[in-house]
Amino acid sequence: MDEKILALGEQFAMAAIDGNEWLSALRAMAEMTGSSHGQLVGFVPGEVPFNWINDLEQDQIARFVEQERGDPNINVRVRASLADPTFVIRSEADYHAVGRGPGFDLYREMSDAYNISDGCQTKLMAGRDRFIGLSVHRSRKDGKTDADIRALFAAIAPHVRSAVKIQIALEDRGTAVLKGALVLVGLPIFICYETGDVKAKTHEAEALLSSGRFRAVDGRIGLPHRRDEIALLQALARRHLQPLGIETLIVRGDGKQMPMVVDICRLPAQPWRFNFASDLLVVVRSGRRWHEAAPTILRAVFGLSVAEADIALALARGTTRDDIAAARKSSVQTVKAQLKSTFAKVGVSREVELVSMLGEMLRL
Repeated sequence: MDEKILALGEQFAMAAIDGNEWLSALRAMAEMTGSSHGQLVGFVPGEVPFNWINDLEQDQIARFVEQERGDPNINVRVRASLADPTFVIRSEADYHAVGRGPGFDLYREMSDAYNISDGCQTKLMAGRDRFIGLSVHRSRKDGKTDADIRALFAAIAPHVRSAVKIQIALEDRGTAVLKGALVLVGLPIFICYETGDVKAKTHEAEALLSSGRFRAVDGRIGLPHRRDEIALLQALARRHLQPLGIETLIVRGDGKQMPMVVDICRLPAQPWRFNFASDLLVVVRSGRRWHEAAPTILRAVFGLSVAEADIALALARGTTRDDIAAARKSSVQTVKAQLKSTFAKVGVSREVELVSMLGEMLRL
């Protein structure tokens, strides 16, 4: 039996390396324990990032997860192992003990309908309000687990955890590959979790950290001003929950420097990856895109009119008031009045201050 367990462990390790054979390995574990299904599943509060079960249709698994979401107040199996350290084995007696309350009725009904009420389980890894669990599910025909089956399952579990660790290491290496590709883009880009923890960054992003425009505290992305930082972290959390599309932030700072425009998007989840956390890109716009977006930014941030924004940008590019007036077919006095309004809205008192501020933006 030891040789069979070792061979199964190798099959799980190859699943981690190959990335497409997890269901085959889970099926082999189920067969070795005389069970219908093997399961590898991840839980975080309110979410089930992955849930792999052999020989159940994906839409069946999705419907199950949609109902219970890994909630320990609904899911009997999660409740049974919630407070456990790794490798504690839980089985039918534990499901019965913790699942007596009416809150677990739905889970019991669903398990009965799917014919997976019996089995045993354990935690493979746990930490930071999340864990990875391994289990076998048994049909009515399979019967309940006994001491021998649970002992066999306990002997298999460490090999599966080793495979899980292999996959986690490979997924981390994937971030390095992604960073290498992004370096070629030549933009300030941070790769972050939804919590704001930075996984990787380009050289241009490191320059923003060095200049103080961005900051990193204990590895977490941040901004010098609390208002901006809260907005950034909230946007990361929203993108995690809404994976499609791009969210754009205008980071205002202290008003002495031009605002930064930041795009946030979530990379798509990969099949047969644990996907415990989202990979989010925080992209600080390039100089070209700044030029294109400049009038809109000035209107959105400072409340300038279309004319005021155009005049301010023309000044920053070195155009004289006379030439601006001629191009706009208006008088110099009109341009002067519009600049006076612009000074008040932007918070400067002289033309040189306005030109300095906007010049920084146009040089980015």
